[in-house]
Amino acid sequence: MKYSRAFEKLGLPKYFKFGIELEADNVRTKGKNGLYTGESAKYITDHNWHMATKNEEILVSKGGAELVSPILHDTKQDWKNISDICKHIKKFPGENGNKVVTNNKCGLHIHFDADCLLKDPNRIKNFMRLYAESEELLYKMCNDKNNPMRKEAINKNFKGFNMISALWRKGMAAPTGKKILEQIQNGTLKVSYKKFNKFRMLASKYKLDERRYAGINLTNIGNSKKNTIEFRMANGTLNPDIIKQNIFLYASLIDTSIKITDYPKIYENKLNAFYNTNISEKQKVENFLNLIMENTEDRQIFIDRWKSVKDSAVFAKNENKGFAQNRFKRDQFKKIAQRTPGHTIHSTYLHIKEMLSRTNDKGAVEYDR
Repeated sequence: MKYSRAFEKLGLPKYFKFGIELEADNVRTKGKNGLYTGESAKYITDHNWHMATKNEEILVSKGGAELVSPILHDTKQDWKNISDICKHIKKFPGENGNKVVTNNKCGLHIHFDADCLLKDPNRIKNFMRLYAESEELLYKMCNDKNNPMRKEAINKNFKGFNMISALWRKGMAAPTGKKILEQIQNGTLKVSYKKFNKFRMLASKYKLDERRYAGINLTNIGNSKKNTIEFRMANGTLNPDIIKQNIFLYASLIDTSIKITDYPKIYENKLNAFYNTNISEKQKVENFLNLIMENTEDRQIFIDRWKSVKDSAVFAKNENKGFAQNRFKRDQFKKIAQRTPGHTIHSTYLHIKEMLSRTNDKGAVEYDR
């Protein structure tokens, strides 16, 4: 597998089937010259895409639009198909300006056929462990450079209609890595698939998340009509290169989950390096990308993405947002030290020294210093 621009193949294994949902705002959908009407509607259906209705997505009823792809494969025609639809949506700006936009209301959702993981229960378990361990990094790599994640994806939103929904969900794509790792550690992580009825975890009250509003949506696993894993964390975009890069990122994660299950000895050293938590975030990023990608140029795409947004405000206090905790050493203490004036540290040291001296004068034991 290697990332390639435009319509060239990525070299994905044949078992990869995927689909995407494109969301955009300020879109004219109705009327004589609307995206969903007339010649435009015919163009969309001729490309085998589906137009979401207001009953399916709230965004549609608020001046936006969503188009859902057919099942796609790693072919030149399908990459061209994605590019053509992105261009087509841009032709229908709404009443709020002369451009279709992808703002904080919009997300890019990418589905993968889950069958390749469910053929062996160890594959899905390894995938869940890899995902949980890398989730925070994925949230920082899933958008173009200098484009931090929209805060609505992670944080509660108490504005308007979302005020009610915020009572029971953290965001439109909330992290679940902490919960996943806890279930792995407790031995309660099981595979929900009809061939493994004794391992039903993603059903009823035992689901990781009974609702789909998570960065990784697992609620369709085992569904005979839509047996998919959905990545929901990325911001909305109509840039086909960014879409293709994200498909490559997620596919690399899935493919690695399969390979470390089928060929554990080959990946043992890289996997141990990735699971090491006594390292910096930068080292964690490098170990993660070394594990899932073979080419330096491919890894650099996602290093650049991570580097440009890692200190963004939306990622402040990530340890409180559902991400798996303590997966790498954070640099908060280093930053605090850098912000604290030297004279303050010196004054505090002298104060502590004086307190210890008074204590020792009273006959207390003096500890080795």
